[in-house]
Amino acid sequence: MLATVGLSQPVSLRPLAVGAGIAVGAGVDADSLSDAAHRSLLAEHVNLLSTAGDLSMAVTQPEPGVFDFGPAEAIVDFAVDNDMTVRGHELIGAIVPDWVSTTAWTAETLSQVLRDQVTTVIGHFSERNPGVITQWDVVANAFLPDGTLRPTVWQQVIGDDHLRIAFEAARAADPDAMLFYDDFYDDVAVTQDAVATATAIVPGANAERTTCDAVPKCVGIRDQIASLVGVGTPIDGVGFQSHLFSPDPADFRQLSSWVGDLGLRWAITEFDVPLPITEIASAESLEFQARVYADALAACVDAANCDTFVTSGISDRFSPIPQETGGAFGGALWFDANDTAKPALNAMAQVLAQRAPAPATTATPAPTVETVATIATTPGADDTSGGSTGASGLVGVLIGLGVLGVIAGGIVVARRRATPTTDAKNP
Repeated sequence: MLATVGLSQPVSLRPLAVGAGIAVGAGVDADSLSDAAHRSLLAEHVNLLSTAGDLSMAVTQPEPGVFDFGPAEAIVDFAVDNDMTVRGHELIGAIVPDWVSTTAWTAETLSQVLRDQVTTVIGHFSERNPGVITQWDVVANAFLPDGTLRPTVWQQVIGDDHLRIAFEAARAADPDAMLFYDDFYDDVAVTQDAVATATAIVPGANAERTTCDAVPKCVGIRDQIASLVGVGTPIDGVGFQSHLFSPDPADFRQLSSWVGDLGLRWAITEFDVPLPITEIASAESLEFQARVYADALAACVDAANCDTFVTSGISDRFSPIPQETGGAFGGALWFDANDTAKPALNAMAQVLAQRAPAPATTATPAPTVETVATIATTPGADDTSGGSTGASGLVGVLIGLGVLGVIAGGIVVARRRATPTTDAKNP
């Protein structure tokens, strides 16, 4: 694990990411771009945007044959204006518009709906903004925690073959884009009642998450992707959705090792580190959070087959974590609700600067580095007092709440564009 290293002042992450050859991105929805301060943060710190839910089928084709690209176009236009690339998330997922779930389909007719959805969405943006959406999450969240395929309408009517059909349609629509499978490992439903009763809030989560073999869902995904690759399905990479509630987050280096064995790339997606709501202002807890951010980013930067690190957002003002956890957790991102930088920003900047410092510019001077003490990640014997107990106290709080941990692990394969941009890591 890395020692947390601070910088003398907050720095712009984007030039450091470019210098290190990695896409550092944030998930956004079109509505959030109406906020000027949010736009400014994004333009300064990230070189990639993920479309969050604005490219899902429920948004883009709410009625049969009626497409709405307005929200996604707003995101793409902002990216173009700010010299960013875009990650298109998600084309085919578990949530579908009502007309898809309520119609009586045959495998043939639903397969055509699937092809039309993928072809139309990718085709629209390939023609309107060629080369801007460089990565697509073609299929996402198709597996259950036990490693079997989720009983979506796609799976129930078409069967396993819906994955192959989707990827083949995507490749035909954009031969140069990187095509990913994206998923998470365990379902999480955090409620105030669960916190109050200290019950386990991550059903089925496995505390031994350092290798894929320890997580049934990962095993199922791995085997399915290996089968698809074996028959020539055009998959380029595997994405790990990563909402890390655990006091001992998994080692992405080990967890992702099987992806390279298949000749694929991997990415970290939807990354955030939620804190108990009582800990979001604790300096020591924020340093713990910073260390988790830095370790995960370092795992990707150091890997020959990872060049994309996407957080679920940039500012806590737009994080869904408080709502999704019934107010039990928050403070998951790297700017707080006042858009003030947290230690996680400088911790990530240090990782990127160590790998390949960005060229000096007048706008972003080279940072002065000063070492900060490594933070303990396990409770100490003297951590018995109340109040904000810091990193070790955070661990105790999390364990006391019964949080076993969530890694959203998925599979995303990245295919190199013929002409890499300056924001892309060299192969």
